[in-house]
Amino acid sequence: MSSLTRTLKKTVPYVFYAFVAVFLVYFLLTADYSKLSEIEFNWWYFALATIAGLAYRYWGSFTWQQILRRLGAKAAFSRELIYVYAKSWLGRYIPGTAPWILGKIYFASKLGISKNKLAVSSLLEGMLQIIITLLISFIILLIDSRADQFIDSNLRVAIVISIVIGCVALVPMFFNKVIAAIYKIIKKKVFAEEHYVTSGAVINGTLLYIVGAIIGGISFLLIAKSIYAPLGWSDALYILGVSNLANAISMLAIFAPSGIGVREGIQIALLSIVMPPEIAAVIALTTRLWGVLIDFLFFGLTKFMNRGATTTARELSEKS
Repeated sequence: MSSLTRTLKKTVPYVFYAFVAVFLVYFLLTADYSKLSEIEFNWWYFALATIAGLAYRYWGSFTWQQILRRLGAKAAFSRELIYVYAKSWLGRYIPGTAPWILGKIYFASKLGISKNKLAVSSLLEGMLQIIITLLISFIILLIDSRADQFIDSNLRVAIVISIVIGCVALVPMFFNKVIAAIYKIIKKKVFAEEHYVTSGAVINGTLLYIVGAIIGGISFLLIAKSIYAPLGWSDALYILGVSNLANAISMLAIFAPSGIGVREGIQIALLSIVMPPEIAAVIALTTRLWGVLIDFLFFGLTKFMNRGATTTARELSEKS
């Protein structure tokens, strides 16, 4: 790693959060706090959002297991793998994507699953998640003229280029060549074709992530409805687009733990089109705090459910 790269790696997060701090101070000084009187908290919507939030995380675990199976891994015992997913999911709060990916590889390999298949599945999963959420958000916001206030033609072109590059990278022929080349450089060995990604794995993962993106968007919509009652159901599609765009961009911002600051900035900017900015900020902050609680609730539930799972995936594979 060059000195310039190291310097940028250390500098970018500080510069970004300096801008966030300046924006936050400006926002607090210019906010019209009388708008907060329009908040009427609805516990029913909040409860439904919590159910949807947990469903989104369980669906993510299911999607990961399906990708593993499509790659030929003996990913057998569901409760154990859900627990592995939940533990690794908390790694998103560490800057960079490595802890989230390495966590799944480390914990799942102890269950007898091939590290190569885990590495390939984690990379494929991450790429699918970003590309699908970007694609869905772009399609929704493209057809909604309200987004034109913040998404100009240059940004649209950048998003389209990113999606095209991502889709090409997901083509098994290209994906496998890149993986094989990286493996040869690092391990000095030939990457076995038995670990290659198949078209079935990509298609299946794509369909599952489309469902996941919708579930995640619904949970955000319900949080918004629980705080701002005037938000109409006619705005539902727009809110789904905002949710997915914020999630996708925050995943690309690897310098920010769990996209903190990035996701909220996008949410506030785009939500301000359909509600007062002050309420948009409350929704963004509430969603962040709620998301942290849901992550730990997901972890706690999976740990509790996994207590009786004494049979390991290695033992199951030996029996089969």
